[in-house]
Amino acid sequence: MVASAFYGYKCPKCNSKITVGVLVGAKELHCPNCNIVMVPDQDGQASASNVYCPNCKNTYGIVSSDRCPICGGPFSKIP
Repeated sequence: MVASAFYGYKCPKCNSKITVGVLVGAKELHCPNCNIVMVPDQDGQASASNVYCPNCKNTYGIVSSDRCPICGGPFSKIP
């Protein structure tokens, strides 16, 4: 069984949005309200996964930002 994470999708029909989720055993993400295939949300909130803040020396698995939530500094990949 295949599992994948997804970030920032919306429904083109009803505009429902999903910020972060996991899809297990399916190839396409469908809207929970109207069952239409969801598309990437170009205006969605930034998110990052498996990142490291060199300023704070903190690591994050998944965070709903493209900047460190502690200091606001830029992320880098986990060393």
